[in-house]
Amino acid sequence: MNREHLEAIAEDPKAFLLRGKNTRVLIAAKEERIEDWRRRAESITVAPKEDYGTSSLYKQSTVEQAACNIADLQAEITGEVNELISLERDISAAINELLTDDRYKTVMELKYVHYLTLEEIAVQLKYAFRWVQRLNKQALLEMKEAALSTLKP
Repeated sequence: MNREHLEAIAEDPKAFLLRGKNTRVLIAAKEERIEDWRRRAESITVAPKEDYGTSSLYKQSTVEQAACNIADLQAEITGEVNELISLERDISAAINELLTDDRYKTVMELKYVHYLTLEEIAVQLKYAFRWVQRLNKQALLEMKEAALSTLKP
């Protein structure tokens, strides 16, 4: 884990851990836009051009524009998925390196890498919801303290 990650965790561990979730939301939004463009492209009927003219300027059809928009969004999503993979790897490494209690590690992995809610974690682990809240809070505090102590010379 690098110094930049440690500083971010020391400042606000929750913000560091939520970066993956935010990226995931962006990816989902772009996937919705792709579906919208696909619906548009499928609903367009192409009318033949009467005059192709001698103009050197090529005018892009609506179908081509939709296809280009889809391709552009897919390229953006690919980049963001790669970024998400890297973020999740960093988050998982931080959890494993900075936390000592296996219960903390489990709760943090489920919440910040698998994106489960605290309620879902409680059900999955067969813990009381309040206990999961407490473990999450204690884990965040331990992460912050471990990052601070690692940063000190």
